[in-house]
Formats: sequence, C-alpha cells, structure tokens
Amino acid sequence: MALISMHWSKSTRVKCSAYADRNFDWAARLKFETHKAPPSYVIGSVLSNRFVVGQLSKRGIYGRYRGTLLGLVWSFITPLLMLGIYTFVFGSILQIKWPDQGGGSLEFAAILFSGMLIHSLFAECLTQAPTLILANPQYVKKMIFPLESLVWVTLATAVFQALISVVILVFYLLLVGRDVSWTVLLFPIPLAGLCLFCIGVGWLVSAIGVFVKDIAQVTGLLSTVLFFMAPILYPKTALPEQIQTFLYLNPITFPIEQFRVLVLWGQTPDWIGLGLYFSAAFVFAWATLAWFQKVRTGFADVL
Repeated sequence: MALISMHWSKSTRVKCSAYADRNFDWAARLKFETHKAPPSYVIGSVLSNRFVVGQLSKRGIYGRYRGTLLGLVWSFITPLLMLGIYTFVFGSILQIKWPDQGGGSLEFAAILFSGMLIHSLFAECLTQAPTLILANPQYVKKMIFPLESLVWVTLATAVFQALISVVILVFYLLLVGRDVSWTVLLFPIPLAGLCLFCIGVGWLVSAIGVFVKDIAQVTGLLSTVLFFMAPILYPKTALPEQIQTFLYLNPITFPIEQFRVLVLWGQTPDWIGLGLYFSAAFVFAWATLAWFQKVRTGFADVL
C-alpha cells in the first residue's frame, strides 16, 4: 500500500492538520459514541472527509507511475495494449465468437475486455484491502484520522483506471465499425452499484486484515475464483440452466451483464435488477461499516 502510506508533502500535512482541527469536535463525538455508523454515513464517510480522500487519491494516482518515463500515459497504454492483444489472439488467431450475440471475433475482444474491466476494478479493491490499515499505522496511533476513508482512496484509484479503460473501449468499438448507442452514457449506473459493494468489501476485509494476516492470501485466491465464476470468458447460457442462477452469487456478474447491455448491445438496462443490486450493496456496505467502526478501537492494540 505504498500508494497511501508514502510521506506527505509539507503543504499537504498542513492542510490535513487544519482539516483535522476543524473536525476535532466531530471526531471526538464520533469516538464518544463508540463510532456509530448510521446508514447515511455510508456515503457521508466520503462527503465529510472529501478533502483527505481527494488528497490521498491524487497522490495514489500520481504515485502509481512516479519515477517512470511516461508517467500517467501508462494508464492509457496498459489497457490499450491489453485490448490489442485480445484482438490479435482471439480475433486473428483463434477467431472466437461470442455465441449469444453472433458477432465477429473482433467483438469477442471487446466483450472480454469489458468483463475484465469490471473484474479489475473489484479485484484491486479486494486485494489491497487486507493491508489497508496495516500499511498505515501512523493514522491509527498518532492522529485523529477517519480510517474509514482509506477505503474510498483505494476505490478512487481503481475507478480512475476503469474510466480510462471505458474510454478506450468506446474508441475501439468505433474503430472496428460498431455503432455506439446513447445508452453508453448510462454506464456509470452499474459501476456505481459495484463501487458501493467494493466499499463494503474494503471495510470488511481491511478490518479483518488487522487481526488475521492470512486474509491477504485468501483475497488473491478469491479474486481468481470470482474471475472464472463470472461470465467473462463465456456467456451465462454456456452453463446448464440449473447452474446459471448461482453465478449471481458472484457480486461482479450482474454489473458485467448490465455494463455490456449498455455499452456493447445498446439496450436499456434491467432497472428492477439494478434497484435490487443497489439495495443489497447498500445494506452490505452499511453492515460492514458498522462492524468496522465497532472493531476499530482495537486496531491500535494490535498495531
């Protein structure tokens, strides 16, 4: 977690100190109330700490490519190169087609890339969560700091890369002669639901990671399992009908399907399904936030 734990500049420390001073009463009151977590604080955790989240997110995004020759340009080169490889391998060599849509092999590359885009966003939040608190003990011991906001920083850096990948995907579709529907403008909707779920996973796993170090090994394995148990490499209909329902136990399955519906197929989304997904994600995030706030009092003892 070098992205978050790197040293701050003098100006950043001064600004964050001023932020902490302004919010001292709020922080003390929150501690007095045993870190209660009302439902509104699921979103309020980023709104009330937006300065800290913004500063750390900016440093995380720039810090990822610090010292490299091309800097942030790598955030464009990496997904562009991957999409080019998918096109060459699956389009020119294997000539694989997606059964349900009957599209060409070039379309298969776009379908595969869209699924991996969603998985990468979730996987980054999942695999970085175990060390999120462990890598930042200075925030636990030495200052009043909204630890719950660190999860939003991880999400922000992951979303930044995902948005760049979406832009590259749209340009690719135009390049291969696909019509891009107005529904592409709705792509943030399934991503927003997934982000809410990612936040819940971040609070849950980061708190567990303080007490159980083995969780870091589990999340890497779990990320791989979720990849192959989602319709990324294959359509849902390739599985027996009685098994297809179980794919929706995977939190990235529904966002992948809805993202493809909006961006690739040009159709309107399943609004009822999105509503149910948002509701489940919000309840999950609220429950994990409440648990995070409850156990955070023991972080300092472990660290």
